Amino acid sequence: MGKSRLAEEFLRHAARAGHRTERVVATAATAALPLGALGHLLPPDAPAHDPVRTFHAAAEALAPPPATGRPRPTVVLVDDLPLLDNASAVLLGHLVRTGVVTLVGTVRTPVPPSDVVESFEHEEGSHRLDLAAFDAAETAELVRGVLGGPVEHATLRTLSHASRGNALVLRELVAGALDSAELVRENGLWHLTGPLAGTSRLTEIVRSRLAGLDARRLRVLELLALCEPLSPDALAHGGHRPEDVEALEEDGLIRVRMDRRRVVCVLDHPLYGQVLRRGIAAPRRRAIYRDQAAHLAELGARRREDALRLATWRLAAGLPVGLETLLPAARMARHVRDYPKVVELLADVPRNDAVLEVLLLRGEAYHHTGRWAEAEDSLSAAERLATSHEDIVTVAMERTQNLYWGLGDTARTLEVNARAATRLDAGGRRFLRVNEAAYRLNAGGVPDALRLLADAEDIAVPRLRLWAQLQRSLALGYAGRTGEAVELAREVHEELVAAEGEQRPGSPSSHASGPAIYRVAALTDAGRGGEARAVGRAAFTQAVAARALAPQIWIAAHLGRCELLAGHLGAAHDWFTESLGLARGHGFRRAVVFAGAGLAAVHAQAGRADRAERELAATGGPDGERQQASWLIRQLALAWQHAARGARPAAQRALLAAAARARATGMASYEGWLLADAARLGAAPEVRTRLAELAADGDSPLAGARARLAAGLADEDHRALRAAAERCARLGADMTGAEAAGEASALAARAGESRSAAAAAVLSRRLLDRCGTDRVSAPLPHRDQARPLTGRERDVAQLAAGGLSSQEIAARLVLSVRTVDNHLQRAYAKLGVSARGELGRALGEWE
Repeated sequence: MGKSRLAEEFLRHAARAGHRTERVVATAATAALPLGALGHLLPPDAPAHDPVRTFHAAAEALAPPPATGRPRPTVVLVDDLPLLDNASAVLLGHLVRTGVVTLVGTVRTPVPPSDVVESFEHEEGSHRLDLAAFDAAETAELVRGVLGGPVEHATLRTLSHASRGNALVLRELVAGALDSAELVRENGLWHLTGPLAGTSRLTEIVRSRLAGLDARRLRVLELLALCEPLSPDALAHGGHRPEDVEALEEDGLIRVRMDRRRVVCVLDHPLYGQVLRRGIAAPRRRAIYRDQAAHLAELGARRREDALRLATWRLAAGLPVGLETLLPAARMARHVRDYPKVVELLADVPRNDAVLEVLLLRGEAYHHTGRWAEAEDSLSAAERLATSHEDIVTVAMERTQNLYWGLGDTARTLEVNARAATRLDAGGRRFLRVNEAAYRLNAGGVPDALRLLADAEDIAVPRLRLWAQLQRSLALGYAGRTGEAVELAREVHEELVAAEGEQRPGSPSSHASGPAIYRVAALTDAGRGGEARAVGRAAFTQAVAARALAPQIWIAAHLGRCELLAGHLGAAHDWFTESLGLARGHGFRRAVVFAGAGLAAVHAQAGRADRAERELAATGGPDGERQQASWLIRQLALAWQHAARGARPAAQRALLAAAARARATGMASYEGWLLADAARLGAAPEVRTRLAELAADGDSPLAGARARLAAGLADEDHRALRAAAERCARLGADMTGAEAAGEASALAARAGESRSAAAAAVLSRRLLDRCGTDRVSAPLPHRDQARPLTGRERDVAQLAAGGLSSQEIAARLVLSVRTVDNHLQRAYAKLGVSARGELGRALGEWE
């Protein structure tokens, strides 16, 4: 909440405590009138010409009613205390000192100079409460709560940056975006479709903040609004005086900070620039850009980012800009991954003037902004101009990426790759062999990919080596060799992050957060879900900050898969929804299929069969052009859709058929996932042998847990199932573990082993709670055997767990020792334990 909202809460609290309450709104208009703010609180006959009698009349009017006991002062709220007129301030000060009034006042920060505020702060007994701005996490929590659903992370970052943690500004930004339909909910995800505009109220708030500035200082702000950040020298070039800059900094309107080794000036709040830019006439705007561009050119545009600023300002001024200026600017925009800016700079370069680098930069930028056909047009033209081995490889890698991930054309992808290979020597063909391996891997050719990538670590070109090792990591994870996959993905991710900033025209265009996709996938298949979440969330945040769209989409999708495997359906829903919204909004076809399949699986496992069916229909594609992992997750979703409708035999058949295809393509990790779900749905006898083979052939602890689960279910062995559940719990496979523990409880109860049944039920309940509120109805045929402890049983058990003897417990609770022992025995039975030493752990699991 903001200061005004908190002050209102103080007032409500006072009213509940029996105080009389009053509100005073101080404005610039009332500040011009003596007692203007307090006029509504004064008696109509108060003599304005006689201050003494006026003060006496006000004291009588605001005095609490006669009552027994200590009188309660009237609580007066003054919103925006610095705007209170002097007469009102003097009167309120008098009433505060005499105990008639308790004052609650709000003050903006930075605090404008105000005698009124200073006078109240010096009053004896005054208290000042500074409200910190919302941080990014608090802003996100508030926005999600207000909108009532998941919000795209990039949208949350935009709102956090624009509001700077100010509650009022945030509210007006969200309200304005909703009113203008710039903030919309699509596919269950709230996201911005355009720039933030805010509301007219917000504009007036900003204008009032800027009101009263003289023309010289206003011109400084206008210059910064268009061209920030600027050095003091650049401001001085525009004729602006240092004392004006200092005064604006003191007023909290601009900030002076260090940018590496250079001092620069920026506006203190993004909204200042937004409001100021609207008020600058077009001729003056062009004149400012023209003047700053000329000054930067005179200085030689020596800094790396100066090329981009120079080209941008010249274009904004309506000046002609040659290719010798556009190309360095486009390189810089590409370096910071501002692909829309690259398109803006190079889109109008005539085809006849477009050299290879222009076509490559433009094609890459079109690809990253989802304009696949235009990217193909530029990159196919670039292919015809490429003659050196490095250029041929670079163009082939960019074009195949666009053909496969953008246009979804596997055949043309492999054709372009093969054609480029015919123009290269053995070393060049080795580069493109890595490219071919990546696409065959995604199409389900795991053995082929591992063969093509066998010497990945020996590739001499560092970035190509790292790219090849990432593909090998993915292939190893698919093959069930998760230990190798995790370690290789970690090494590459850390090396690429360290090398970030060394980009060249021929280097991969994805952000360094991209390798996190492979780490999340490997960690998930290794049963290390906690690490997968930590790596994925950190990289996703970096990708959002860098506006790296493809990594955002795929990291979110793989985090969704991680949560789905754990049974955390609420979290899985949110991540798949994020990925799907971004992918649909920017035309990433293959990502749409993958995330859509995952979201359908979430709906199906939660029992929402109709929603799962609609999602599958909306995100389907021709089988020949579907990524193999996507196809397998679609089959998983279809199977759970059958299960949600009570057709378990059909669900089992779908899972077994999909597992057979996963086995044929070498995707052992997916095969184990599908077979484990088949076991959950009643096919444990059919799959136990194959799951045991997968556990023996691979090194994933998750594969071992799945094999134990299937064996325990097939043998109806409650002890084996309890052990499998505990192993699943350690690996974060919470839903599978909960089901196994629940079935163990039911089997133990039928065998007459009540303590084992109770212990397994407690474990099942704990794991279900970890899955969250949006969780699957347990498919295994069991009922929760956990019985709640009574209040007295809980008290006794807690004291016993704390080390007290039965006699000590009896004395503390005023019970007999026999009664204490009876309570303990019932607690033991319900918790599934047999000794006091086990109570602490069992109570922790219960709670």
